[in-house]
Amino acid sequence: MNRILHLFFWIAITVVLNSEFLDLTWGPMSRQNNTLLTPLVFGMLVNAILFYSNAYWLIPKYLLNRHLKKYSKWSILFLLGLTGVELTFDVLYIIQTFLKDSLNALPPSRRWSGTLELIMMFGAMDLIINITFWAAAFLYRLPKDWMKNERQKQQLIQDRLTAELDFLKAQINPHFLFNGINSIYHLMEEDVQKAQRVLVRFSELLRYQLYECKEDYIPLTKELQYVANYLEIESIRKGEDAMVAIDMPELNNLGDSANSKIAPLLFSPFLENAFKYLSLYSERERNILAASISTQDNIIRLLVKNSVDSMAQSKSINRSSGIGLENVKRRLNLLYPNSHQLSIQENAGCFFVDLKIDLK
Repeated sequence: MNRILHLFFWIAITVVLNSEFLDLTWGPMSRQNNTLLTPLVFGMLVNAILFYSNAYWLIPKYLLNRHLKKYSKWSILFLLGLTGVELTFDVLYIIQTFLKDSLNALPPSRRWSGTLELIMMFGAMDLIINITFWAAAFLYRLPKDWMKNERQKQQLIQDRLTAELDFLKAQINPHFLFNGINSIYHLMEEDVQKAQRVLVRFSELLRYQLYECKEDYIPLTKELQYVANYLEIESIRKGEDAMVAIDMPELNNLGDSANSKIAPLLFSPFLENAFKYLSLYSERERNILAASISTQDNIIRLLVKNSVDSMAQSKSINRSSGIGLENVKRRLNLLYPNSHQLSIQENAGCFFVDLKIDLK
């Protein structure tokens, strides 16, 4: 339907410009002698190419991504190049069809100056018209992009609220609280200092969920500290039944990423699913969970691997839509549309997640 409307728009412009009401002329061509329609159709074709190239290629690819120099370069080249092609067609068509005999009757010096005047006149007109349609692409894109951005903002707000609610439900519930408290209780009999440290981590985790992740973007160090607290608590809970390996970067040694910010709760659903669907074989060595986070050149990478029970694999095939995963995928697409890579695979009894985010 949209394409039909666009086609109707260009046909309507051509019909109006060739109408008796306007009675336009284009050099020696006019509606009255039935010579205006051919250059009009060719001109509309060039204008359509310019309009759609700017609206659907150059503006979204370069301008919306803040590559102003590349946009300017390609805009000038494309505009002047297509105008040159149009001007060549116009001049050759006009000379061959209307002015060949008149120019040949002139002295050689006047013939060349007359041709040059013709080129300059039609070149100026072609360029002005082409710039007009080039600029019209902005008027077409502005409301379109504004509405799209508004929808994205509303979607981000909804997704963030949903993510926070889902996480609060997952974390602040009797099961999680009792397991955490129970783990700390048993630790106090074995290692009081470790139990105290885990209790502090448990408190920081809850405080982060309740108070600290309300902004759209938060310091990367806070998010990593939260992830570290969560992994430490879950590792202690699962430690007796599984082989858990955690590799986290030093928060005081993040290099170029030290001052970066990140949207909160992007890593948590993947880690939560890994622990939820971790296999429960009687042999501890068969239950494997490995999680690592690394940063380099403002790119942060999360790798998660967990074994799954062979009997549960049929259920885990659909786990790409597990706890919060659809939500976090949508948030990644909205927040980091061209700046993230996500791979989720299942192979040989293990579930793999590989997420890269460019924080620049």
